[in-house]
Amino acid sequence: MWDGEILLRKGIVSAHQTLRDSYGRYVDRLRISVTGRCNYRCIFCHFEGLSRAGPEAEALTADDYSFIAYVLRKYGVRYHKLTGGEPLIREDIHQVVSGIKQYAEEVSLVTNGSFLLERAGPLAEAGLDRLNVSLHSLRYEVYEYITGGSKLLSKVLKGVDEALDRGIRVKVNFLLMKSNIDDLPRVLDYAESKGLDVNVIELVPLGVPAGVYSREHLPTPTVLNIIQERSIRTETREFQNRPVYVLRSGIRVEVVIGYGNKFLCAACTRMRLTPDGNLKTCLYAEKPTFNIVEAVKRRDEEMLTELFKKAVLARKPFFS
Repeated sequence: MWDGEILLRKGIVSAHQTLRDSYGRYVDRLRISVTGRCNYRCIFCHFEGLSRAGPEAEALTADDYSFIAYVLRKYGVRYHKLTGGEPLIREDIHQVVSGIKQYAEEVSLVTNGSFLLERAGPLAEAGLDRLNVSLHSLRYEVYEYITGGSKLLSKVLKGVDEALDRGIRVKVNFLLMKSNIDDLPRVLDYAESKGLDVNVIELVPLGVPAGVYSREHLPTPTVLNIIQERSIRTETREFQNRPVYVLRSGIRVEVVIGYGNKFLCAACTRMRLTPDGNLKTCLYAEKPTFNIVEAVKRRDEEMLTELFKKAVLARKPFFS
């Protein structure tokens, strides 16, 4: 807790102004990479647009993240998504969640699920709203190939059940590749049996070895027939203009085309925060970045606000 500051609970702190960039896009969500560490070595990983980081890059504490959420809520940031690396590697991840949740409408988290069996209880108690669990195959040999050798698929599936039992909503992330295209119907069957929404994500070339990208890339339209055959209607999600297919079971399948997609960029309302405390305007843009560590450690609300405003104004659609 920071000196001289009374923690205002959710409902008291509200957005009194929403910041927009020079293209008219407002910012209402922050994607926070809380660590660069990961126990997987997935063949497609783009490391959130950064080079692989170690524990020394974890510049911010749970209370630091709470302060960030407190300040940014005043400027319209209501949704926080925690990612990594693998965020559940952090022993204090439940404290990170609870600190942010005081000022957020939703706190969600992206995970490979390998620590979920142990962490689901504390995360639920901390107020986590939703999980995105990476599940790129239900075949053990394909799962091991994609994740760089992990043999934890069974544990991941048990972790999903544990999270659901604890009342946490779960969404499946399925990254589409040539090696797992045959798994899409299986994953959709699994998701429907559990009542889980799904993201079908196209592989992007960022940070992926050239040989892997050329060998594995599939454009998402090649599998839309598989999804459409199960759907009863289509919609468009406001965030990033994502196409959504509502299946007969009621689950929703979002198609995420992140590379070369001007429609996604036109409706992107997300800022990013790196493990070493840099605000980053876009996954693909290396510069500019705005380091907020000093402002956060000093609990300097004015300084943090000015850095955030500068970062918002520096945002540009990467594809247009």
